[in-house]
Amino acid sequence: MKSKMLVVLAAAVSLLIFSGSVMAHHGVAGYDLTKTITLHGTVSKFDWSNPHVVVYVDAKNDSGEIQHWTIEFASPVHMVRAGWSKNAMRAGDDIAIDTHPSRNGAPVGISSTITFILKTVVNGQDLPSRSD
Repeated sequence: MKSKMLVVLAAAVSLLIFSGSVMAHHGVAGYDLTKTITLHGTVSKFDWSNPHVVVYVDAKNDSGEIQHWTIEFASPVHMVRAGWSKNAMRAGDDIAIDTHPSRNGAPVGISSTITFILKTVVNGQDLPSRSD
């Protein structure tokens, strides 16, 4: 009887763990894919890690105030396949980046999925891009 309980408990825990990772993947619903904006600023951090590559950009808004943007890209493996590397940029680099902004107005955007990579220019050099 105890072994059956352990099997049931192990199965339940496994389902909970698996369902958490599935729920964590959010898709692009929070971004306005019909709108593209261009940010020009400075890279404050470049995070080349799973599940998504992320670049943090300090860019001035229309009022001249610095906004701290978080821009999401596809996973590192997809970015490598597109011609990017973990050395594509670093903190302090000058960046001009096209992004689809968040729907709620937060300084968050998406510039890449497995189907597209919007234009990104770092220190005057175009990084590989791809449209749908």
